[in-house]
Amino acid sequence: MRLTLMVQYLLGLVLMVLFAYMNANYPDKTWLFFMLYFLAFMGIIFLVTGRQARSMLRDLEEVKGGEKVFEADPQEVLKLRERDMERTRSELAAQAKVSLVPLASMIVFILIVSVPSLRGFFDSVGHMLAQDQKTATFYSFLAMYGTFYAFSLVTGLYTRRLQAKTGALRIATKYLVTTKGIVVDDSIPVKFPIKGTVVTDSRRKFVEVHLVQTYMGTTVKQRIRLYTEEPSKLAGMLKQGLQAK
Repeated sequence: MRLTLMVQYLLGLVLMVLFAYMNANYPDKTWLFFMLYFLAFMGIIFLVTGRQARSMLRDLEEVKGGEKVFEADPQEVLKLRERDMERTRSELAAQAKVSLVPLASMIVFILIVSVPSLRGFFDSVGHMLAQDQKTATFYSFLAMYGTFYAFSLVTGLYTRRLQAKTGALRIATKYLVTTKGIVVDDSIPVKFPIKGTVVTDSRRKFVEVHLVQTYMGTTVKQRIRLYTEEPSKLAGMLKQGLQAK
């Protein structure tokens, strides 16, 4: 995972230098290179996400292939979720705010490329570093891309640190427990043995599986909430999954 993270950072730095060079030597295509850089940057993120998605699909098929142990009634789950909504509303609102943080990177990118005063600032930086026009242009674009790249890294790390503290909460609408693990909403697999803890709230009628995962070099907590009329019974099944071989 650390190797993947280092490759991502290195590729981002290489792209900055490459696109700054292209902007300096082909100024008539500046907007084209801006968009290509942004698309390339987003492509790196989708590449990493795609690798995780493929791994998740393999785990999903494996868990579904196990023998069914317990399957929740979707109507019962919905009723219990609605009954508990007053308590969960604040949790979901805080999580929504965290999910909006990465959008700040896109806003910064748009501001940098569209606000003349900001463009002028980076032009002045380039001319401070070099007298030759082409070299100064190269440095100005390098500083511009570097600012966007650094801001994206900071917001990404900040988001993951927040998630590492509170844990990303997912509330299942339906779920299935097999001898291989848990399938949440037909799309999220949690394989046995569970790498985390199982927490029961009998009063609010749910069981939470607290998982600890490593994503792009950062430890992230995830909380999967499973509503049921018999939380103690479900928790007993899942705690067996903690020691499953």
